[in-house]
Amino acid sequence: MRFKATASGTVRACNNMSSDLTQRREGAKTQRNQMLYVRWSIGALVLLTAICLVGSATNVSAQSAVAREYEIKAAYLYNFIKYIDWPPQGLPAGSDTITIGVMGGNPFGPALATLDGKMVKNRKLVIKEAVRLEDLPSCQIVFVSPSETPRMQEILNASNEAKVLTVSEVEGFAARGGIINFIEERNKVRFEINAEAAKRKGFVISSELLKLAKVVKS
Repeated sequence: MRFKATASGTVRACNNMSSDLTQRREGAKTQRNQMLYVRWSIGALVLLTAICLVGSATNVSAQSAVAREYEIKAAYLYNFIKYIDWPPQGLPAGSDTITIGVMGGNPFGPALATLDGKMVKNRKLVIKEAVRLEDLPSCQIVFVSPSETPRMQEILNASNEAKVLTVSEVEGFAARGGIINFIEERNKVRFEINAEAAKRKGFVISSELLKLAKVVKS
């Protein structure tokens, strides 16, 4: 009887030990799975954060490139004045200002506003936005925004009468009778000049400026 009891106890002890080992293995397996899940979650979070950072950097870079482009174009507008003479009707002798108007949406942002109040040719620059056709006679330069493409010919016709220097960045603008058009060549801002159109309106453009331009005809 003692032998049987001892054998039975041994069996129970083995069963208990086996159950304990199984529970430990299951516990260890669960712990490993939890650790793997945590590692995977952290990895996924790091990857997602990296993607967001790269996307943000790309957006900032693109925005910076656009801002820089219009800073350059604004600087061009300022320097055009130095190398161009207006007909008497376009820039009266007694005037103490030169007005740059923007017709349509203003793509320059703050870049153009920095020119407001600067002196050039002994006159103060004035920046005027939301210019209408009837405002053209009060401007010396008008930048025609791409938003005005549908009525471009109407604007060009009105500018001929007003003796205003027309500038744009719409493809084919100079060939259609505009005077100066910004273009992109090899990722750089360049410009076209329609010298014939300028001459017809009474503008005199410096040869130095013409050398820098791509001269086109109507």
